[in-house]
Amino acid sequence: MLRAIEMKLGLHFVAGATLGIGVQPDGIDPENKVVVEAYARVGELKGAQLHKVKADILKLAYIDKKLGPGWRKIMCFGSAEAAAFLLGSSWAAEAARIFGVEVYVEPLSSEQTTLVKAAQARQRMVNPP
Repeated sequence: MLRAIEMKLGLHFVAGATLGIGVQPDGIDPENKVVVEAYARVGELKGAQLHKVKADILKLAYIDKKLGPGWRKIMCFGSAEAAAFLLGSSWAAEAARIFGVEVYVEPLSSEQTTLVKAAQARQRMVNPP
């Protein structure tokens, strides 16, 4: 997903790059001042996954405040169903818009989708009866 965003937007994420402010986004292009958080969920977000995405939005807003204006903030999802949470009318979607977070969908390949779905099935949490 990060590679696809790099190519689509003409960016260059630097491996091991840090911002020096105590948070580490998934992708940093220091030259173009772009930070990216990526979420490879296939399908609709559920439960704690919603909180993870909210935390990523807060992280991107924090980066913006700490480093000053001019940083482009991107949240990238592996499926449109997952991205729908930030493209709809939830308060988190409105917060993303207010904080200037761009939402992108970079669909996973069929092979990646199969791997992610298998991992999601292994991680499936259910309440005991």
